[in-house]
Order: sequence, then structure tokens, then C-alpha cells
Amino acid sequence: MIFLVYNFLIISLGIIFLFLKMKTPGWIVLVNFLFIVTMVIFGYRFDLVLTGNFGVHLLLDQTSYFFLILTAVVFLAVFTKNMSYSLSNLMLILLGTLNLAFVSYDLFNIYVTVEVVSLITFLLVVEGKKKIQYWSAFKYLILGTVGMNLYLIGIGVLYAENGTLSISDISKVNSFASTLVATGLLLRAGVFLFSMWLPQVHSEAETPVSAVLSGVVVKSAVYALVRLEHVVNWDVVKIFAIFSALSGVLFAFLSKDYKRILAYSTLSQIGIVLVSPATAPVYALSHGISKAWLFLLKDDLPERDVTKWKKLDFWTWLSLSMASLSIMGLPGLAGFSKNLVLEQLHGWEKIFMEVVFVGTAASFWKFLLKPFEFKKKLPGMYNPVLFATSLTIGLYFASWGKALESFFLTGAGLLVYFLFKNVRIEKYPLEDFESMLGVYLLGVVACLFLSL
Repeated sequence: MIFLVYNFLIISLGIIFLFLKMKTPGWIVLVNFLFIVTMVIFGYRFDLVLTGNFGVHLLLDQTSYFFLILTAVVFLAVFTKNMSYSLSNLMLILLGTLNLAFVSYDLFNIYVTVEVVSLITFLLVVEGKKKIQYWSAFKYLILGTVGMNLYLIGIGVLYAENGTLSISDISKVNSFASTLVATGLLLRAGVFLFSMWLPQVHSEAETPVSAVLSGVVVKSAVYALVRLEHVVNWDVVKIFAIFSALSGVLFAFLSKDYKRILAYSTLSQIGIVLVSPATAPVYALSHGISKAWLFLLKDDLPERDVTKWKKLDFWTWLSLSMASLSIMGLPGLAGFSKNLVLEQLHGWEKIFMEVVFVGTAASFWKFLLKPFEFKKKLPGMYNPVLFATSLTIGLYFASWGKALESFFLTGAGLLVYFLFKNVRIEKYPLEDFESMLGVYLLGVVACLFLSL
């Protein structure tokens, strides 16, 4: 119960500060970081069912640890940025809500927490008060509502068949219900075909918001899918995950807009996360740290068009290079956990994922190869936080026997970059509202067909 009281206190403080028009003090997220780390070190766990079959089931275990650590680290880094009082307080409310989402273990509580996270996300995206932010947030809200309504119908069917909402007690699953549940969460998770709202929302939001969206928010639905592994048809999820990984990395490589590259990369990386439920928590943590780091560097760059960069400040280039190498999978950094993913795959699935990792390296080599100059500018304080976390993850989950393979994939990415570096995309398809809705419904039909 301590965990519940703690997070309700965080949410309450965010609401109080919002009404008082006061900024959230940075020490609160530092306390949250220390609280989560202490909880993980001492192995604090619980399994609570509050009010029976109709009630809330909460579970804090090894899976939750990965997502809670991700949230704590990313928010600690984000709060080093200068934010308005309303933005900082919405972030604090989101922090508490995400902590609760990552211990949810019943069908309806997952629905509630994911929807609350989505509502706060909408408010965060429009915080910049730009026309494109309003429009992208509107599309996100409408499409998300459609997807989660399908999810709600799915859990209604599951409850009718099983008489319980607790995930651990779901034994009877039909294809129709599991498809509705999966497609609702795939939309929120940011998987291609279901989530063409993502590139525009993530690229047009304010920098701290983009870091939180790509780093943590999409992981709320990833967490739900992992928990519902035996409810959804994971073979079908894997098909869409691989497709998302391939298509996302292609768009990322062809883009020249910095934030678009990162947004499309998220489409790809979420696909990598979801190819295996066994490694999803680890790689979700790895991706979230690396992607938040990259987004937070945006304000230190000359402009969003990477083709117009002349020379970068050395410290900016160094931070950008380390963050890029992290997501590329350099041995010793967070992305090196990609080898855990590859170990779970065989045959054509593994080949496709290796192609994705080569494409990821090719997409980020364009940052590493930029010239730099010394301007004696010190790096932002968020860099040491994220670098230390990336290094810790990379060393803890290292498969040193796979280091040569990782270097090979990274080198192959450099070759691909030189061969196709002049190929660019000027217009982004499927991002108007009608196309998004049509493609999503097509994805629902395809998912149902594959499940049957």
C-alpha cells in the first residue's frame, strides 16, 4: 500500500501545484528516482487484489521493475530542462500515473491507466499552443478513442466468458476478443499500420514532451501487451512488430528532419521490443533511455534539417554520438541488449531483425559523421544521467560473445549509409486523418484474419 499512497501523493502534488501556478520542484523527481531504485535493490514486491473479481489487481514484480526504472530515469533527465509551471506539473501527474500503470494487472485497470496517460499526453502536446500541435493531438485523441473502445469491447467479451478481470485468471480466450484487445493496445504502443499518428505527435511536441512520449508513454501499452501475452495472439503481434520495425527504419533513414528521424525510429524500435515478450521489458528500457537522450539534445542542435548542419559544438556532437551509438547497439551501451532479442529469434525472423539493426545504424551514422568544432560549451546536465544509465544497462545485460556480430551490423549500417545517403523523402504518407483511420481499420481486419 505504500507504493499506492506514494503515487497518489505525487499526483495530488501535481494538481495542487497546477492550481497554485507553481513549478514542480526538481527534488520531487529525484526523490522518485531514489524511491524506485531503493525499491528495486531491496526487492520490494506485492500482489494485491483490492475488491475481488470486479476490483483492481496490482502486481509489482521483475517485469514492473524495468518500466518503473525507465520512468524514473527519463523524468529525472527531463526535469533538468526549463519548463513552464503547467508543463512541469502535468509531467508530475503523468509520472504518478505511469508508476501506477506499470503495476496494473487487471483488464479494466489497464484500460483506465492507459486512457489517463493518453489524456495527459494530449494536454502535454498542445502545451506549445501551435496549430500543428493542436491538430496532431486531436488526431491522436480521436484514433486512440477508437482503438481503446475496441479494447473495451474485447475485455467485455473476456469478462463474460471468464467472470473475472484479473489477467492471471483469464483462461477462456476467443480470437475476436483477443484481436480487439491487441489492436487497441498496438495503436497506443506505436506499431506501424495502427499508429501513423505517432511521427507527427512526437516530432511536433515540445522537446521535453517528445522525450517523455517516445521514451516512456508508448511503453504503457507495451507493458500491457506483455502482461496480456497469453490473452493476445503473440504470433500475430510478432508479424506486425516485424513489419513496424522494417517500415519504421526505412522512413527514419529516408528522413532529413531530426525529430522525424527519431519519431520514425520509435516506430521501428517498438517493433523490436514486441518481437519477443521475454526480452520486451529489457529492450523497452534500453530504447527509452537512448531515445529520450536523443530527443533532449534537439535544442542544442542548429536546426531540425540535418542536411543543413555545418559544424556542431564538440560537446553536443559527443553527446549526440554517444546517444546514437547507444541506440545503434555499441557493445557496453544500452542498445547492446539487442543481442538478447536476436537470441530469441530464428530463421527469417532473425534475418529481418538483423536488417532492421543495420538500417538503424545507417539512420544514425548521419549524426556521427558530422564535423564539429570546440566552443567550450559544457554539455547539459541530463547527459551524465542518461549516459550512466545506458552504460549500466549495456554492461549488465552484455553478451560479450556477440560483440563482433554487433560491430559487423554497425559497420554494415555505415556501408548502407554511404550507398544511399543522398536518397531522401520529402512527403510523409498516411498521416492525414482519413488515411490514418483507414489504415488502422485495415490493420484491425488483418489482425482478425491472421488470428482466425
